[in-house]
Amino acid sequence: MLHTFANPVLRVVALLSTIATTCGADTNNSVRLTVRLDEPGKPVARTMHGLFFEDINYAADGGLYAELVQNRSFEHANPMYSWFESTKDGAKGRLTVESEMPLNANNPAFLRLHAARAGFGAANAGFDGIVIRDGDGYRFSVYARIRAGDSNGLQVWLEDSAGEILTKQTIKELTTAWKKYEVKFTGNRDVTSARIAVATTRPGTVDIDMVSLFPQKTFKNRENGLRPDLAQAFADLKPGFLRFPGGCIVEGRDCENAYRWKDTIGDVAERKQNYNLWQNGQSPQYHQTFGLGFFEYFQFCEDIGAEPVPVVNCGMSCQARRGPVVPMDELGPWIQDALDLIEFANGPASSPWGARRAAMGHAKPFHMKHLAVGNEQWQQVYFDRYQLFHKAIRDKYPEIQIISSSGPAASDQHWHFAWEKFRTGTPADVVDEHYYVPPTWLFNNVDRYANFDRNGPKIFVGEFAAHDGRAKRNNLRAGLAEAAYMTGLLKNSDVVIMASYAPLLGKIGRSQWHPNLIWFDNSRLALTPSYHVQAQFGRNLPDVVLPVTLEAPTLESAPAGMIGVGTWNTQAEYKDIKVTAADGRILFEGDFSRGLDGWQTSGGDWVAADGVLRQRAGGEDIRAVVGDPSWKDYTLTLKARKVGGDEGFLILFQTPGIENPTWWNLGGWRNTEHGLQGDSVTEQRVQGRIDNNRWYDIRIEAIARRIKAYLDGKLLHDVNTKSTASFYAVAGRDNRAREVVMQLVNPFATAMPVSIELAGAGKLGSKATVTTLAHSSLEAENTLERPENVAPKTSGLSGISAQFSFTIEPFSLTTLRIPER
Repeated sequence: MLHTFANPVLRVVALLSTIATTCGADTNNSVRLTVRLDEPGKPVARTMHGLFFEDINYAADGGLYAELVQNRSFEHANPMYSWFESTKDGAKGRLTVESEMPLNANNPAFLRLHAARAGFGAANAGFDGIVIRDGDGYRFSVYARIRAGDSNGLQVWLEDSAGEILTKQTIKELTTAWKKYEVKFTGNRDVTSARIAVATTRPGTVDIDMVSLFPQKTFKNRENGLRPDLAQAFADLKPGFLRFPGGCIVEGRDCENAYRWKDTIGDVAERKQNYNLWQNGQSPQYHQTFGLGFFEYFQFCEDIGAEPVPVVNCGMSCQARRGPVVPMDELGPWIQDALDLIEFANGPASSPWGARRAAMGHAKPFHMKHLAVGNEQWQQVYFDRYQLFHKAIRDKYPEIQIISSSGPAASDQHWHFAWEKFRTGTPADVVDEHYYVPPTWLFNNVDRYANFDRNGPKIFVGEFAAHDGRAKRNNLRAGLAEAAYMTGLLKNSDVVIMASYAPLLGKIGRSQWHPNLIWFDNSRLALTPSYHVQAQFGRNLPDVVLPVTLEAPTLESAPAGMIGVGTWNTQAEYKDIKVTAADGRILFEGDFSRGLDGWQTSGGDWVAADGVLRQRAGGEDIRAVVGDPSWKDYTLTLKARKVGGDEGFLILFQTPGIENPTWWNLGGWRNTEHGLQGDSVTEQRVQGRIDNNRWYDIRIEAIARRIKAYLDGKLLHDVNTKSTASFYAVAGRDNRAREVVMQLVNPFATAMPVSIELAGAGKLGSKATVTTLAHSSLEAENTLERPENVAPKTSGLSGISAQFSFTIEPFSLTTLRIPER
């Protein structure tokens, strides 16, 4: 996953406030909605709404995976991370991490307890504390051994943060060979910050490894299982699929850090661990034990009724981190990994990898249907590798639907490059698109897939989310933007077959990414408004989507925003920058006599001198902006010169904040095209290039809702900005329940009267079920302390007929289920 443009709250608040004011001022502003029940409609894939899982934000170890001991096998970069000496009752000794004669080759480190007195040992505080519940059972296990001629055992206990013992067990005589020992505990009171301690029963030396503590209450009560409340939250979404294991995790920072699925199966004590590429200053020891591996993943999919959608490494590490790639002539083992994964999932128990699956307790196949090759790769370096994978998989497993990547963003040069490949013969069953965008982008692009080729690849919106402002908050505004967008995904169900919000989990105090669908700590979780949106769509998936005619008011006011300049892998100079209002007033004129006074920059190396603004660094997506976010109806003029690099200029206008640009991309797409891009404009591109060391005259007229862009006096673009709808709706039929299902989104501050006609309706039930997610504030969020602040409510609606009226609450997603008899 990658960040694209985040949106400051300013634009969204202004947009929604304007629409709300407009709608509230005119009592004739209402909605007419006609649903054609007498037409067959488009089939909807059962996989339409699903889940994306990546081990980011402590999603696996310390999150969904129920293991309570952190660094249980001493394989972290700091092998003593989360461990400390236990010296209860004056016990003395020392701890060392050793590696001679280890438990196995994949688990080379272990802890040696050098006890000068009985009772010396080591304690572990888990993942920021261990939660113990009164009356609940816990399974403890450890591998241990002693030296020849020694005699020793282990004392194991749970203690609170003050060191008071909660419950204690003893493991008697140990042997000189590694052996697994197990005991059980029962919690005798509720503790949220407990520790597990392991100590010797006598003076001497004891080696320990794989120190584990599991709650007996896991999801489906599996021994190497999952945290039940988090797993149940997944299941409650009624997901059609679960994508795994990511995400950038698939790629790794380099080839050694890449996710290799074979490391994640078999005995958990023999799984080859790896560091987590999402390590940061807050979580420097972030680690992957792979206790939650591919077998557990397939099993979990089966448990919650979701189709597995695994992702395999295509011989590339993370391009966003500029990682290396596997040479083309060394791809054989990586391709074989993909083929072996299919056999592990689907092969008979008599096949080599099917036998490995059966040995883990699942003789029957998992019936995997989709496989993604690469996570978020782009450009020719990816497609060279992808085509080798595609041929090998298609030749051996023609029934598998192969998922390709379109890159990290909705419509950047990588996306255009990928779709040109698909249009010109590169095979793909499904294309995975990713975008993290402002709420306004989702509102303005609800019909994104309306004009996609119906004979081309199907679409998997593998990662999407509304990022609302710099804080990227999980507020209701973001959730309603996602709901509006999802009505468009359903309407285009003949093209879009899968979609998943990303990321799924975020642990409080251990997150590397915002926002996330579910926030949690060791004992609590908060389901965000976006979660409830996904749930309302997932639990109300129709079998077919029906034709809908929607008549609703739209916002026609012109966008507003600052101006700016930028580069993409280019060095450039700018001068004579001037902004003139429609009435002739000069809003801005830059002479750069006081340096960068008033300019905000993002990336790059900016210098202002001698009347020129210079950007001297390489790198992508470099910007500088100036002005007032409320500016509208103006003309921007300037001169620009490219002095080096691959592309041309980025000229920003109607930009409410530096993180959310609208721009004219001159010499983009490797210096082959000029294009308008941004939230409020319909992207338009023409062929063209920018030459080095030549001053260009640039003029952008942004008057009312019209944009005219001139290069050296020649008009290259003449477009209108997008209008924004005030209401969003989609309808379908649940054949098994014999119900019409409608999703209605009112993202504005005024209640919306809706006149609904069910054209061609037969006999209907007189009462509908109504589920409404709403709050009086778009800023509303759910927290661990207030998890129900924004939550859906269900009620009944009487008086249903072929024509009826219904008022939709402000700031709401409403689901209607109408019985057909």
